[in-house]
Amino acid sequence: MTIDIDANLLAKAKEISGISDKYILIEKALQLYIALEGQKLILDIWNKVEFDDKDIHN
Repeated sequence: MTIDIDANLLAKAKEISGISDKYILIEKALQLYIALEGQKLILDIWNKVEFDDKDIHN
């Protein structure tokens, strides 16, 4: 598979991460993206839960 990635974006990601292999870098970036989206989903669900204050303090 071939994808075009902005060279400046790739260079900055390599610099920040210390990962020089672009395939490993992209795989890591995808893993982090998936984890972040999962956390956002959990927060969305958490924010829908209503707590009764008296239950929390007892």
